[in-house]
Amino acid sequence: MNVRRKVVCILLLCLTAAVAFAALMHHSEITIPLPAPGEAKALRGLEYRARFVASIDSVTLQTKSEAGADPVVTDWVFTGSNTDGQAHRVEIVVRLLNESGEQVGFFSTKRVLPAAARVLEIPLTTKVKPDVWSSAKKARIFADWMS
Repeated sequence: MNVRRKVVCILLLCLTAAVAFAALMHHSEITIPLPAPGEAKALRGLEYRARFVASIDSVTLQTKSEAGADPVVTDWVFTGSNTDGQAHRVEIVVRLLNESGEQVGFFSTKRVLPAAARVLEIPLTTKVKPDVWSSAKKARIFADWMS
């Protein structure tokens, strides 16, 4: 392969990598104890901050299934806000962790936070086996901002 072809190949590889990573503009995360059902838990730091602030502000866990049900169905209701004049896309990921910090469950949802949104509800329904739910002690929550 001549030098010119090598340079072109390297440039194409770099361009491809730049395009692949350009979609993700900002990543933020927090780890919290599993919230008590019905209680709003404030989430600090799940935000995309520039000349504006787009954020995931809180989560409320709502149990949908009866005690002893299989699977255990819950709704994670996140609230989001956006002070910008344009919409921002976010993917919210919840990783359930056991006592030793190992992942026992993984769930995600994508949503657009409209311009000037305030207290926008973003639901995420989860279904897990009872033994997985009982072993979950913490939740690691990610907010990946794509625009």
